[in-house]
Amino acid sequence: MRGIVSCIKNGSGRDRTYFITDVSDGFVTQEALGNLPLAIGRAVEKKESGGFADSGTEVDGEELKRIASKASSSLIRKEAYVTGNADIDRITSRMKGRLDEIAALIIRKMMLSAPIVVRFHNDADGSGGAYALYLSARDFALSHSLKTNFLWIMQRGVSYSGQDAESDILITNNYECVEKPLLVVIDFGTNPESNQGIGKIKDRFDIAWLDHHPIVPDFAGLELPNYVNTWQFGGDSNYTAGLLTSVMCKSFSEVDTSEMEGASLIGDYSDYATEKGADMSALLDFVTSDLQAIYGPGKMNVTPQEIDAIVTNKDRSRELLEYANMRMEEALDNGIKSIRKYSLRGANLAVLDFEEIRSEDSKYPLPGRYASKLLDRLDEKGMKRTVLVVSVGSYLLMRIDKGLCAEFDLTRAMDEMKNRYPDEIAGGGGHRCAGSIKLKFKELSRQMTASLVGIIRAELGPKEAAED
Repeated sequence: MRGIVSCIKNGSGRDRTYFITDVSDGFVTQEALGNLPLAIGRAVEKKESGGFADSGTEVDGEELKRIASKASSSLIRKEAYVTGNADIDRITSRMKGRLDEIAALIIRKMMLSAPIVVRFHNDADGSGGAYALYLSARDFALSHSLKTNFLWIMQRGVSYSGQDAESDILITNNYECVEKPLLVVIDFGTNPESNQGIGKIKDRFDIAWLDHHPIVPDFAGLELPNYVNTWQFGGDSNYTAGLLTSVMCKSFSEVDTSEMEGASLIGDYSDYATEKGADMSALLDFVTSDLQAIYGPGKMNVTPQEIDAIVTNKDRSRELLEYANMRMEEALDNGIKSIRKYSLRGANLAVLDFEEIRSEDSKYPLPGRYASKLLDRLDEKGMKRTVLVVSVGSYLLMRIDKGLCAEFDLTRAMDEMKNRYPDEIAGGGGHRCAGSIKLKFKELSRQMTASLVGIIRAELGPKEAAED
């Protein structure tokens, strides 16, 4: 094998891992360990005795990237992925060109072993998309004999902060590569709170941002070359980020991701949701929330590799799913007993302090998923056309019955809160029917909940002054 040193990972002490790319063999990479006196772009030859020797020549990095770009583009599938849902497939066909560009970018980074940082939101939508990407990238790497450098980070919030950018830069400083690192962001929203992080990282990383939240004009991510949002192509939030990521992966892989697609649709209460992926959705919510109970003390991050180990272990996944469903039912029963209800003109308002019913020894259920399930339970009990406000820690979560969405847009209430309380609110965002507000201090929760309730009641109009 005659190859080129495309990436070097520095380890402890003087140890290094060299990623050797063989261009002549259709891009195959191998690892070479040790403290070899090699530099990026050096051409090497594999010795009969093992290891690599410097051939004495150097390859221009830009030329190598050009070759990789051409090769990656040639591997993109020409046919658009078809789900069978006419609305989804129509939006997919409009996005194909942009998604193909992102897929080709990911392939190029894999071909040259550049670090790829994937940040994903820790709900069924975000983690479903990350899991689909993991399976697809693993399949592609195995079939093309590639050594890749994926770094997976689960995100509890929905913004990319300056601290996040500094962390990603620090992590990838261990790598020296022909290519820039790549940051892939899944299901983070379009919050201006991400502007600082984007500003810090955009010149040092290539960025692919996959989202389905309503577009905010002053969001800096709109200027990114590889920002894709379903709203740009005639879609809306019903076309979830997990589905979007899975569809992008179909540009280079045939791995079946339908369970993850269904899980993301169910997790975000999409109009496109069916029963497909129901168990996967519940399982993803559980394994990305109660980390210490599942993985052990001190656990802070979950990778798709760990998710896959659970999903593919049928006994373990069934055990966790049963436990998750039991915990959810208990929490819903307690929530129904604890909510405060207000009657409005042609609508209802329900308010719950989640901290009052949340188990101290568990982080499950996730507040967002719980709020959506609680809204369903209220509907089942005859409380139709409801706006639900759930407070938990420094967050105020809102959900609204789909039958009421056409009349009341939650984003208006969130904007009003931000305008009234700029010193108290750290950020927020979401969809027309679902959203959240992050407070700067959790001690403000009671005060800000009362203000939010006042805004909602003023717009929808109280039926009577007294609380039910």
